[in-house]
Amino acid sequence: MRILTPALLLGATLLTTGCTTNVARFQMPGTDLDAVQTLYIEMAEDERNASELRSLIVQNLETRGYSVETKEPEADLQEGDYLFNIAADWHWDITWYLLELRVAIYEPNDNVLIAQAQSQQSSLARKNVETIVDRVMASLFNDPVDPDRGD
Repeated sequence: MRILTPALLLGATLLTTGCTTNVARFQMPGTDLDAVQTLYIEMAEDERNASELRSLIVQNLETRGYSVETKEPEADLQEGDYLFNIAADWHWDITWYLLELRVAIYEPNDNVLIAQAQSQQSSLARKNVETIVDRVMASLFNDPVDPDRGD
C-alpha cells in the first residue's frame, strides 16, 4: 500500500499537468487604459482563422466602447489612438486548436507596450475560440473574475 500511494500521486500529477490553462496580464505602471479611444488592429493576414479571430476581438472591443479601425501604413494617428496587436498560436492534435492567444496595446509613435494579456491552454484543456477571446480580453482590461464564466 505504501508503494501504491506515491504511484497514484505521481499519476495524478502527470495527468493534471496535461490539462493546464494559464492566463497572464501585464500593464505598464503609470498607464491608464481609459485614455485609449481608438485601437488600430494589427494581425498577420496569413494566420489560421485570422478573420474569425479578428472579428471576435473587434466585437469584444466595440462592446467595451472602443472605436476599432484597420491601420493603414500611412495613417497618422492622433492622441488617444493606439495599436492593438493580435498573435495566435494554433496547433494540431487530431483537430486544430488555439494553443495561445496574445493581445497587446502599444503607443503608436514609439511602439511602447502599454498593456498585454495572453491565454495559453494545453490540448487536453482546450476551449473554444470564443471562450479564449473572452478570457484574454477580460484579463487585458482587468475585469473582475466571474465565477459563472467557467474558467
